[in-house]
Amino acid sequence: MDDYTVPLDPETEMFCTLYLFANVQNSDEIYKKIVNGEICCSIIKAALIVDSFHVLVAANKAAVNAKMNQLITKNLHTEVLFNLSISKNISRSLMEFGINDTDKNILIVQIHKINNKEPMSEILRKNIKGEKVSISELPQFSDLELIKKTYKIDKEEQTVSNLTNSIVSRISCKDFILVK
Repeated sequence: MDDYTVPLDPETEMFCTLYLFANVQNSDEIYKKIVNGEICCSIIKAALIVDSFHVLVAANKAAVNAKMNQLITKNLHTEVLFNLSISKNISRSLMEFGINDTDKNILIVQIHKINNKEPMSEILRKNIKGEKVSISELPQFSDLELIKKTYKIDKEEQTVSNLTNSIVSRISCKDFILVK
């Protein structure tokens, strides 16, 4: 299964690789390893992601903030979760988008220099008890009603914009606007 790697802002010299896992049986163990720093990446509830572009915008924003020494959270990995949220509350953002014991479908986000990708693939293979699936299957795991509720997207807005554009607009402008 090929990984999905995309270059981020050229100034950052960073790349973002996404890995999607289904039917994960050890979310609690993975969460503990993330908190303890044993696994260095962002792990997101796949149900809250409508499109990989949605995540790449948050990852790019995190990489740029890191490059400028302007992280709002403690590290690059939590910054991705924070940037996915429309909330300016860090704890709420991490709880909302981070995984919990019951999450079975997860999206892993690794921000890295181009030559530092391989070790993460091996770490994930050893630590995640689940099925690695193609990132193209991400929409199958999206909970559209939960996404609309999380991002406060109403029916009226959906008549003039698609879900991805509405979400990307919110996370891109979070620093400047207050969502209703």
